[in-house]
Amino acid sequence: MRKKMKLITLSLIIGLFIQPLFALTVEYISLDRMTKESQIIIYGKVLSKYSVWEDKSIFTYTTIEIKELIKGQYSSQKIVVKQMGGTVGYISQAVDGTPKLEIGKDVVLFLRDWKGAYWIHSIVLGYFQVYEENGRVFAVNSLNNVNLVDPSTKKLISDVSKLENRFELNAFIQQIKNYAKN
Repeated sequence: MRKKMKLITLSLIIGLFIQPLFALTVEYISLDRMTKESQIIIYGKVLSKYSVWEDKSIFTYTTIEIKELIKGQYSSQKIVVKQMGGTVGYISQAVDGTPKLEIGKDVVLFLRDWKGAYWIHSIVLGYFQVYEENGRVFAVNSLNNVNLVDPSTKKLISDVSKLENRFELNAFIQQIKNYAKN
């Protein structure tokens, strides 16, 4: 009985320490810096998506209808965003922290052009889901399943609830435009 209890206790302790190793870890950056580093920033609606094998990995391509081009130049009303992970047939690959772009949902995306495709800045930091609450519209980055590192101390940020991640949509878009001007 004691041996079982020791094994259970050891398993719980190991589980507590290993779990954070599997969460996505990224350096937290300011909205100002993310705006400057993004080639394109859009407010749009997710229209469709599909996943394909590329070499030994699965990638998902999501088409977004652009409602407002907040920053950058882009000639089409639709843009395709590439993300790591997805499902092809019966096989799925998942990357912890990667946002799930849901068809029909509105989003604000900070995009970077890398190797000929548009990617969400810092995998998760450049993703804000748009939703309505009590007649007001907000853009929110839930920061789910992600560890953030403080860029100055290089230590994990233990309380992400203190980070600003919920904005009134129109004020958010205006703030981004102001940062883009500078």
